[in-house]
Amino acid sequence: MAKAKRQKRKIDTWKTKKWVDIMAPPMFGEQQIGETFSSDPASIMGRTVEVQLSKIIGDYSKQHVNLKFQVTDVQDTKATTRFIGHSITREYMRSLIRRKTTRIEGVSDVVTKDGVKVRVKAIALALGRAQTLQEKTIRKIMHDVAARYAKDLNFDKFINDIVVGRIPSAMYRESGKIFPLKRLEVRKTEVRSK
Repeated sequence: MAKAKRQKRKIDTWKTKKWVDIMAPPMFGEQQIGETFSSDPASIMGRTVEVQLSKIIGDYSKQHVNLKFQVTDVQDTKATTRFIGHSITREYMRSLIRRKTTRIEGVSDVVTKDGVKVRVKAIALALGRAQTLQEKTIRKIMHDVAARYAKDLNFDKFINDIVVGRIPSAMYRESGKIFPLKRLEVRKTEVRSK
């Protein structure tokens, strides 16, 4: 007669998991930006978290700006992160783009004072139709302003100035001398070196 197989008792995996707080890097005040549920802290390493800037600084006029962070270290119930980029929401960009305007996009790879490579993608919206030479000049101004600020500032200050709007407003002032602009935004940044 065959013996009946004894079933193994299943371990409830939910009981082994615990909440881990995800903290912003020091450049954004090391405040909590999220939380996750995990049984193994190593499984959280490398995860990316996207948060609206308005939730970090409390200014709801900046809710169209999304910040991306990557988890770098987990200590007990706290996970530290590093900034890896920012972007502007698609809905906000669509609200700016209109007919009979010129859209000028520029991509710049810059190196900050402390040696971090950052890709800066800016967009300028001109009132009316700009000529090709004017578009090239505005693109060059956007690159020059980004490179100048990057050379003078360390990474944390450079990113803060982009996200808050100091660098885009400097680009807007200088580019507006070439052709009247409706708006100029840094729509995306990407950290290219760790």
